[in-house]
Amino acid sequence: MDLWNISSNVDQAVVKVNELLGEKFDWIFESKSLEESSFHLLQNRGKLLRPSLVFIGAEAIDKDPKDVIELALAIEYLHISSLIHDDIIDKDLVRRGVETVHVKFGIEDAILAGDALISRAVFLASSYGERVVKEISKSAFQMCDGESLDFGIQKGKIELKMENYITVAIKKTASLISTSLAIASIYFGKPPEIVAKLKEAGEKLGLAFQIRDDIINFIGSTRLGKRPGNGDEEFNRPNICRIIMQNGFSRVESAIEALDLMVKYVTEAKELLKSFTKIGDINRYIDEFFDPKYIRSEIFS
Repeated sequence: MDLWNISSNVDQAVVKVNELLGEKFDWIFESKSLEESSFHLLQNRGKLLRPSLVFIGAEAIDKDPKDVIELALAIEYLHISSLIHDDIIDKDLVRRGVETVHVKFGIEDAILAGDALISRAVFLASSYGERVVKEISKSAFQMCDGESLDFGIQKGKIELKMENYITVAIKKTASLISTSLAIASIYFGKPPEIVAKLKEAGEKLGLAFQIRDDIINFIGSTRLGKRPGNGDEEFNRPNICRIIMQNGFSRVESAIEALDLMVKYVTEAKELLKSFTKIGDINRYIDEFFDPKYIRSEIFS
């Protein structure tokens, strides 16, 4: 998903975040190992989806994205901390084309690196006020709760069924995406109905994002972004396609059913965003990223 060229203001803010992620904190690391492990994934960036959504949410309410750059950074630090810890739990070996932090630096420094990034996220968010810190903290808790439920399913302690899957997806993935899109409206004190609409749209997009990721892992499409390493089926990870298969569908039919559900959530998100005058450009990128025809062609390839 190319999140550039959404608008000039959003582009400039994303460029700034891209620059700042490569810079050292204004905190002194006595431990070189902790410093290197903390910055490992910051040097190997992803799509910057969540910071971009922070800026898109700001522009949607007629605010300058540059006013929330450090807030976007805080959310990206929180996101990366969750990736570091998730990779330990899931025993993944590769992230963003490089060794995962725990593989390269050891589990101990990986845990501490995630904690260091959480600390930095709280520090940056604090300058935006109590309401913002509370909202981000709530998302961080939701992510932990979701990851624990995910691991419970992997270990067979929690049943692999649709209701549990949706709960995990909302908490583990959609919660931070929802917060990213709505956080500027919280900071600028917009009415509760505006905040709620952005949060709900973000949650729908987060669910669609997780389903898309599940389909990619299920069909094994490296072209669409499947990471090398252990698969969901091998470790009994919650994957919507596997759940659909339990109802007697074939692998292909299950992937198509999941794709239809992804489209449903995307459509609902776009409907919620229609009332925001400056949200139009992002719809083109949503359509591109969640293009069902492109994903369907991979299912049948």
